[in-house]
Amino acid sequence: MKYWSLSDVVRHIKDSLAVDGFDVDHLFRQAGLDQLADGACPGDDILTVSDQFSHLWQALAEISGDPMLGFHVSAPHPLSWSGLLGHTMLASSDLKTATEKLLRYLPLVSPTVRASLERTGGRILLSLDLLGATRAVPLQRYDFTWNVLVQTIRFVSGRAALAPVSVWYTFSRPACAPAYVEHLGCPVYFSAARNMIAFAESDFTAPIPSADPLAAECLFRLLEERLARVPRPSTSAKVKALLLSMIDQGQPARESVSRRLLISERTLQRRLASEGTDFSTLIDEVRRELTKKYMDGESTIKMLQYKLGFSDPSTFSRACLRWFGKTPSEIKRERSR
Repeated sequence: MKYWSLSDVVRHIKDSLAVDGFDVDHLFRQAGLDQLADGACPGDDILTVSDQFSHLWQALAEISGDPMLGFHVSAPHPLSWSGLLGHTMLASSDLKTATEKLLRYLPLVSPTVRASLERTGGRILLSLDLLGATRAVPLQRYDFTWNVLVQTIRFVSGRAALAPVSVWYTFSRPACAPAYVEHLGCPVYFSAARNMIAFAESDFTAPIPSADPLAAECLFRLLEERLARVPRPSTSAKVKALLLSMIDQGQPARESVSRRLLISERTLQRRLASEGTDFSTLIDEVRRELTKKYMDGESTIKMLQYKLGFSDPSTFSRACLRWFGKTPSEIKRERSR
């Protein structure tokens, strides 16, 4: 399965804003977002891509002067972003079952979203977190996500007027807060502990008109089969790919890498151990590979030292002696002959 790429979202936002009369090319140039039209850079990890999404929403909201941009950009058709998963939801018996399936397979269609479902006091609560690397996720991105979710639930249920009973944001109350009630059709609260949306349990247990148990079972099996065929790079390969983009910032922290992989440090250690390696060894391997690559270029030894994240020349020199049996200066002289 393929989740919406950055370029998919950019195209959708451009199309929606153009319908509303915006000069979208001018707007994107003003926001410094021309380069995002081509999507994320190859090799970017998903949290870096998530930061690009956040930059996109924040910059466009500021330049357009529309704080409600996340709602004014129309939600994509549910089947365009969810694909097979959307058909599985349509075949489910009720919204609760459909939403449980959505959350189970959410990493396949939107891997930077973390969500959970709970039942309390006659309500179904769905809590949501959008993950990023270094950039704070803006309010407008949560607005768009809630908008997509509500439109999807309406589509699956066959009830165009179905609305949540309450919505909570962790963000401070904005000046445009009254407009949120109009868009979401329910009380909206800010400065909450979690980003949550609540629906009446009776809405979520009502049968879905398109429910088809046999189709649901077949689609579920198909999802599982597709998951099994998806090639999964080893944890060590994922770590090395991340280290390549982090090494010039100094000694990469295991915590930062595990966070970008969306796993705990303990899980990272365990998976690397099962592959016969560890975090320090991978850092060493990446530095060795980059040293061989950069020694043929025009970078000075001092530039290489910093580029490879070494704190001082002696540490870099000892590493080269261990890897190649020669100092950086000796390697450089040999390569320049």
